[in-house]
Amino acid sequence: MSPQNISPVSALAQPITLKLSGKVIPNRLYRTPLSEYASSYDENNIESTGRPLPRYVELYQELADGGAGLICFGNIPVDRNSLENYNNAVLDPRNPWDPVEAFRPAIKAAKSRGALCLPQLQYPGRQVPDFINPHPKSSSDVQLEPCLNKTYGKPTPLSKAEIKELIGRYVWAAGVLAEAGADGIILHACHGYIINQFLSPKTNKRTDEYGGSLENRARFVLELVNAIKAKCPSRRFVIAAKLSCHDFMEGGQSFAEQCVVIKWLEEAGVDFFDISGGTYATPAWRGNIMTELAERPSRKERGSYFIEWAQELKKVLSRAVIGTTGGWRDSHRMAEAVAKGDIDMCGLGRPLREDPYFVNKAMREEVRFSECDIPDVPKSKL
Repeated sequence: MSPQNISPVSALAQPITLKLSGKVIPNRLYRTPLSEYASSYDENNIESTGRPLPRYVELYQELADGGAGLICFGNIPVDRNSLENYNNAVLDPRNPWDPVEAFRPAIKAAKSRGALCLPQLQYPGRQVPDFINPHPKSSSDVQLEPCLNKTYGKPTPLSKAEIKELIGRYVWAAGVLAEAGADGIILHACHGYIINQFLSPKTNKRTDEYGGSLENRARFVLELVNAIKAKCPSRRFVIAAKLSCHDFMEGGQSFAEQCVVIKWLEEAGVDFFDISGGTYATPAWRGNIMTELAERPSRKERGSYFIEWAQELKKVLSRAVIGTTGGWRDSHRMAEAVAKGDIDMCGLGRPLREDPYFVNKAMREEVRFSECDIPDVPKSKL
């Protein structure tokens, strides 16, 4: 079917229901989690770190006004000592300020036009810049080499007691967001953060029940989902995951393994998946991918970095809604992918950073690019 024969209005404006919670997403375009850097940071007073600033609320009001059917907040670390960058919003039970009241205004803004709101919970593990924390915790002690213009400390493995404590932090944060009015949460399970570090054989060298086989490497994220579900039942509170199709590096997560993991997560209660790919060392989600990937037909013809992997992952699922993020710019290409059933939704990051009204324009067919108009990704290998 040609993109010219698909109406963006009819395809992208259709609502879709999340089966476990029954919550309805009013259209097929969503704001993927993207760090805002709009919260307080004081290296001399850590207790004041991570509180959302007025711009945090303004940003989500703009995105709501812009028409996105689902709005995911950016990185919200669950430990104020482990930030992927400064000016993150933070949910840490040690902070003295009221977290419910701190996050309620932005959640209310995001939902003000009918969108669902899923704040993203995250723990960076080894991907903490060393000027923030020179001794991060990870699945094991594999250090991240300098990349993305930053250097990173030598991590130490989380003990089993620390794993339980970390899961408790996620559960506490999910409870706070539920009380503040969020429709659910989305777990950052890709891009090399802690869940990815447990899943990847390249970064998980553990010899206990959290390392080795895929079942063991997936134990952390499955325990995490089950713990959140026990606190905030998924029949009312959405549990979502931002998941890699694979890591695009030798020895990392493979696509075959991710097909197994995504099914396990669906069975555990995850109701929505946002598919991306890569890690800090191989940031495929930024478009900085290897030559053979940059030249593949789907990137040039379909306008998305990860569409061919996402549509194969969709075939594994029996219930959950799935979308993919990265590269979408063209109304008709997005409409075609949804209308053909390749994916359920299209995620937008940088387009909404540049223009929070991009969704409304896409619905009106004002967003069109020819193949040559889509920016080429760099050709250099990472």
